[in-house]
Amino acid sequence: MATRVRPEDRSTSPGQTADMERSIAISSDTVGAAGLYSSVVTTAPGARTRIHHHGGCETSIWIVSGRARYTFGPSGLEEEFEAAAGDFVYIPAGEVHVEENASDSEPLVVVISRNCPGSVVHYLDEG
Repeated sequence: MATRVRPEDRSTSPGQTADMERSIAISSDTVGAAGLYSSVVTTAPGARTRIHHHGGCETSIWIVSGRARYTFGPSGLEEEFEAAAGDFVYIPAGEVHVEENASDSEPLVVVISRNCPGSVVHYLDEG
């Protein structure tokens, strides 16, 4: 059955760090999705994720507002690029990476979609 998820219906909680907010709209828990996850993530100025990957899940990220810096590679830090509002970023399944708000003054807001029914995060650092 088709389902509309309003902002107030999302499952909102801290993201990977206290400087991130994850607002999950589509997942197995929210709408019974079998193979799709979508959320809005807001990251505070200067904040970044831990080094991680998403297992067998591919990730699509649309930058709604702000600027993001992504590092990736075997350790999650070898390669780097920035993305800005309107850009899409693709993270292949298993890609070790870090997402950072590249601004010291503006929040970063992104829409994340994955081909798994939940928030799959595997950390590779000690936090």
